[in-house]
Amino acid sequence: MTKLSALLIAFAITAQGKAARFLKEENGDTNFLSIIILLAIAVIVAGVFIAFKDQIIGMVSDTFNNFKTVFDGQTTGV
Repeated sequence: MTKLSALLIAFAITAQGKAARFLKEENGDTNFLSIIILLAIAVIVAGVFIAFKDQIIGMVSDTFNNFKTVFDGQTTGV
């Protein structure tokens, strides 16, 4: 066996080991999946706000008008 053959065999064994380790490691996968899930949730929430914006604006406006009606004429005590 020549030196070149020995180096090629050593390289092949090292490459196989690194490839097997790469395929088994899952360090970045969970972070990637969690980011994808959070993005999906954000898109769904944005879609809900876009679809129901008139109802949401009406409810918020009514709530603030009710607060204004309740607290009209009251002093803050300052």
